[in-house]
Amino acid sequence: MKYTLNSYGWSAEFIGKTITKEQTKQIEDLMEERGVEELWEVRFDLDDEMGIDIWDGDLLHITKPLNNGNISFELLDEDDKIILSFYLDKISEDNQPKDYILSDVDGMDIYLSVDENKGGIYTYEFESDVEPTINDFTYRVGFLELPDENYWSLIDEVLFKGNVMETTDILDSNGKASDLQIYKS
Repeated sequence: MKYTLNSYGWSAEFIGKTITKEQTKQIEDLMEERGVEELWEVRFDLDDEMGIDIWDGDLLHITKPLNNGNISFELLDEDDKIILSFYLDKISEDNQPKDYILSDVDGMDIYLSVDENKGGIYTYEFESDVEPTINDFTYRVGFLELPDENYWSLIDEVLFKGNVMETTDILDSNGKASDLQIYKS
């Protein structure tokens, strides 16, 4: 029988890219020229006016649920009937965390954008001969380590009976917050 697992809560898209010292200076000059204090206020000008592709994450480009206690799941059968609802804290962690590390690159600075969303996250579709129970699901944590020694805790993967589930669709969500940083080397 086919099943669909939908996830809800907070997620974030992380884009990390290298920029030159000259680009950092150009960005700072643009911010001063525009009279703004926050990088997000000139974000799209970086792409439009400076030719910096803000969507090209040469270091990192991932979208993951945030490990903040707000993730919930709904399991639907092939008739779209909800047969199971649960929160992340009701399933086990598989103890194989994955680290994503944004570290200094010689002579380059790091531009990081974080766009947080709230609402639907992912859909996973899978098959099982037996109706799944909550005990069939586990998750794997990921950590995004930042150059300033801070980090983000993520839900890196959701597993069904020990097998990593592949995302089949992205659910609708609303933008919650955006944060942009430049880490100077």
